Amino acid sequence: MHLMLKSTLSDHKNFCYKQTDYIQWIKEFATAVDCKVKDNSITLTEAAGKGTSSAYLLEKGCTACVNDYYLNDDYLFTREPSENFGVIIYLYHFQTISPIQYNLDDLSVLLNNGSHFSLRITNAQTLQQLKFGKTTKVSGISIFLDQEWIAKNLSHRLLEVFNYLQQINYFKHLIDAKQQRLLNEILNTQISHPYREVYIRSRILRILDKLFENLLQRDISDSPERIGEDDFATLQKIELILTKSYDQAFPGIEKLSRISLMSESKLKKLFKQSFGMGLYEYYQKNRMHMAKELILSGKYSISEIGTKLGYQNLGNFSTAFRKEFNYLPSQVKISIQI
Repeated sequence: MHLMLKSTLSDHKNFCYKQTDYIQWIKEFATAVDCKVKDNSITLTEAAGKGTSSAYLLEKGCTACVNDYYLNDDYLFTREPSENFGVIIYLYHFQTISPIQYNLDDLSVLLNNGSHFSLRITNAQTLQQLKFGKTTKVSGISIFLDQEWIAKNLSHRLLEVFNYLQQINYFKHLIDAKQQRLLNEILNTQISHPYREVYIRSRILRILDKLFENLLQRDISDSPERIGEDDFATLQKIELILTKSYDQAFPGIEKLSRISLMSESKLKKLFKQSFGMGLYEYYQKNRMHMAKELILSGKYSISEIGTKLGYQNLGNFSTAFRKEFNYLPSQVKISIQI
């Protein structure tokens, strides 16, 4: 085990490690922040910061870590190259009042203060550094797949994708609305949940499942790695606008183009390249999935949900819902039971 905690020249504490699995990682992280591990989980002390970090063994060779905390010191997380190939998936939301510096071999990204979503898939045989200031809120999950698990569980097509990952060392993805909802469900799971561990594991596996689906569909020769970091951040901003606008009419390509400072043609092309569908299709699909979640919650009537999602005509809402799911809003619970 390689573990080091020291002050850097920039007064950042340095947590240095090699990626094995997250059951081991949580022990190393606990040592770094001077906290105790209990049931593969730590709760930060008042001196260290605030929040929790928990590791999960999904199955041999597949582990995950759920983090929701801030630290009281400036930190530099340094992941040294591993001897063996492995895949690490990072799905995170950072909220910070100071810039975040991310380095992966020769890639260097500077994120300004504010709110940032990030989904990156990296080769464990690379050098990675993440430098962030104290009180930066770190919320998200990391998933580690070792070489043996990959060879045992993945098909030839996904093996091709990961072979490509070994060549370029990282993929970047935009976090879509479904992934955000699953992440929020994980982070907001109450301690009192009757089957909390199972609930969290199931949602981590659903995120992994959706990610594999996206990787199977991706055209490696036309991938998001070719999108510049500024455009990448802008696309995430546009996606956030679309998923926060369900109670209003679709903003329109012209307005979104002005917000993005891109031409309409460039915005449409890059958005479809990144999310696999056009702007309106993405907005409407996620709008209907939000409607389904609201129906299943049992908190609102169908007419109330239609109004909440910006529909003045309940018939138009029902038509749009049926187009997406092939059944009416009133049939949701019946369809789920079948």
